Amino acid sequence: MAKRVAVLGGPRCGKTTLIQQLYVDMKIMGINVGYALEYSTEYLRDKGMIQSISEQYGIYLGQKRIEDNLENHEYALTDYATFVPYIYGRFMLGSKKRNKKEIEILKDLYVLAIEDIPRYDHIIYLPREFGYKKDGVRWQDEEVAKEVDEAILSFLKAENVPFIQLSGSTKERAEKLLEILKEDMTEDK
Repeated sequence: MAKRVAVLGGPRCGKTTLIQQLYVDMKIMGINVGYALEYSTEYLRDKGMIQSISEQYGIYLGQKRIEDNLENHEYALTDYATFVPYIYGRFMLGSKKRNKKEIEILKDLYVLAIEDIPRYDHIIYLPREFGYKKDGVRWQDEEVAKEVDEAILSFLKAENVPFIQLSGSTKERAEKLLEILKEDMTEDK
């Protein structure tokens, strides 16, 4: 069973760049590693803007499928996590009055999120350090991206999810994360 590493943060904070760097570094070290890119980015490219919370459930299923396909690796890296659709679902609904269907979907996503959190051996949070540029896929502007950052952090803290915050350049972040993973490898021997 793969050790799972989820790198989280709002849009355009360096998640994908970090896991791609980490993937290369780990391959060079001879580690059997795989990675799953954020399914929602693919979803947005194919289907456009997410219109309803029910689409978050589809994103959950897509993310779970691609992460589960990494089980034959020693390490599985992702720039998302299966519990993030719950966070985005809450964020999408905001403070508006929720209808019965929205409440049921949100409850289902919450249960799935709580069940899935223990599947991750390491949860890494990346603060926004590099500025924000529109990329043609994500709909958020910089202000909304910061609100997403806060929603993710609030969830992790409210649910008492252990996480490590990494800052610095991509190279510095990768080096820090490799040190954490090397401790795992030493403990496993």
